[in-house]
Amino acid sequence: MEKLVSVIIPIFNVVDYLQQSVESILDQTYVNLQVILVDDGSTDGSSHLAEILKRKDSRIELIHKNNEGLSSARNVGLSIATGEYAYFFDSDDLAESNLIEESVRFLETNNADFVTFTHDVIDNKNQYVRGKINNQEYKLSRIISNEDLISKVLTGKIRVEAWSYIFRREVFTGADIKFQVGKKYEDNDTTLLLILASTKSGILKSKDVPYYHYRKRKDSITGHITRSSYDDLISMTNSVVQIIKKNTDISYAIDFYILNQYLSAFRILRVTNGTKEEYLRINNIIKKNISIRPIVSSKKTMIKVFYWIFWNTVKCLK
Repeated sequence: MEKLVSVIIPIFNVVDYLQQSVESILDQTYVNLQVILVDDGSTDGSSHLAEILKRKDSRIELIHKNNEGLSSARNVGLSIATGEYAYFFDSDDLAESNLIEESVRFLETNNADFVTFTHDVIDNKNQYVRGKINNQEYKLSRIISNEDLISKVLTGKIRVEAWSYIFRREVFTGADIKFQVGKKYEDNDTTLLLILASTKSGILKSKDVPYYHYRKRKDSITGHITRSSYDDLISMTNSVVQIIKKNTDISYAIDFYILNQYLSAFRILRVTNGTKEEYLRINNIIKKNISIRPIVSSKKTMIKVFYWIFWNTVKCLK
């Protein structure tokens, strides 16, 4: 008998995408699913649509709750999950029909606890967004050591988002991992804690198109930059650094991660008009962590560094 997979789908104001997204899970070739819809206080008709979807498929369980954010919704969904494996799926994205079947086959064949898989990026009309994919590390399905996998996560070679992997549920709950409620970038530290708790982790190559289609929306949580974006990024960065330094001997990758996170924080300060004291603090941290190796090894880092140099030069000229 196929082992049960719990798919946890937080919902908040995604009425334009919800049906297609949920159906991409219901239409999986792997049928033994517990599909947990967690309506996080939607106000746009998503709640009603979720009720309609529930009546159409007995595998769906629906929870309505007050709005507390994505982290809370995931925590609630996981608390009622009963599957051998679990998956956090985003309610505006799409999955290929073989995603769960081939992920579970990899986990079962290799007796693994965690597997991450290929993705691409689509727009509001389901059109592929060019230049947004980094699947270089997914060219070969394989088991990978936890420290090597974490290093690839920290250097941006492997995705960190909760939608980018399927895992053995008891590993997550057994380590008492929780998403920090009320925070953006909420899966930055939980993903690393899950990898550290896993006995064996792996990477899954797709035979044809990527398994997961991430939808890039300007009105999404991560796409909307506010003052809290800065505070949450700093908080999550500190959390990740503490986890890595406490549990591993990783050095270069964590230095790379710190540099990139604070370069991103600098950009958020530019958008949200940070204070002079905040700029001084960020600049001191960047200067302390900047080096040639991460700049020449990553085009994305190079662009961030040029941005940082440009705006600091402009400020000095004023």
